[in-house]
Amino acid sequence: MAGAGPVQYDDDMSAVDYFITGDHDASRQVLADALRSQGFELASSPLGGWDVTRGNATTTALLGAFAGREKQRLEYRMEFFEQDGQLIARLGRSSGAGMLGGAIGVARSADVFAELDQAVGTALTNAGTLANAVHHP
Repeated sequence: MAGAGPVQYDDDMSAVDYFITGDHDASRQVLADALRSQGFELASSPLGGWDVTRGNATTTALLGAFAGREKQRLEYRMEFFEQDGQLIARLGRSSGAGMLGGAIGVARSADVFAELDQAVGTALTNAGTLANAVHHP
């Protein structure tokens, strides 16, 4: 999204910025494939990024962490920025991610976020387009 500034996150936000070279549309497809390979669905967000979701909110609300790893509702966001013609993709997780699952759900959300980071980084590396990745606590 050219010209848009990055969304500001609070200190409890976890995010990874991927600095990507090459064709932006092809890189977005690599990102989408990597996220979907981990069982996530993508929906366009109002600012041109993606809402990245997996699991069932109702099941998670009723069962909490007992909903299980694959059914616990997890929500992340992928945002896109341009800087000097380079695509920057930011995968972010809010401080409340996994809260419906209690302490176990929050820990699971952090673990799955780390797995997503690995999947995305590996996919971009294999595509030869990852210039750098910066992790924000």
